[in-house]
Amino acid sequence: MKRLITTAAGLAAAALALILAQIIGTAAMQGLGLPIPGPVAGLVLLLGVLAVSGGIPAGLGRLADLLLRHLNLFFVPAGVGLMAHLALLARDGAALTVAIILSTLAGLVVAAAVFLWARNRSSGHTS
Repeated sequence: MKRLITTAAGLAAAALALILAQIIGTAAMQGLGLPIPGPVAGLVLLLGVLAVSGGIPAGLGRLADLLLRHLNLFFVPAGVGLMAHLALLARDGAALTVAIILSTLAGLVVAAAVFLWARNRSSGHTS
């Protein structure tokens, strides 16, 4: 029973840490007027805190595993949104498809370029 309470407390603390990171990120981005989503900024902040602290607390690791096991539930709101906006999708579907494909390709090109740059930098090559 004590282990269950300890685990539940660790998960609650981890959930609170994630929520606080999101709130702080959102407040910072709104305060600075930057066009970066607050939750993204909060996760970058959390990553920095974890890097400085030297590891992932057990409760946060358990919470991340739990969320990843049920990741498919996060797609339900997107599916509902698509169903609610079928008329918009029918009208602008082709443009949206082109934009999604082009932005995905641009993201892949940038990711590959950053990878090659980092690999060359870490191995001492300059090409």
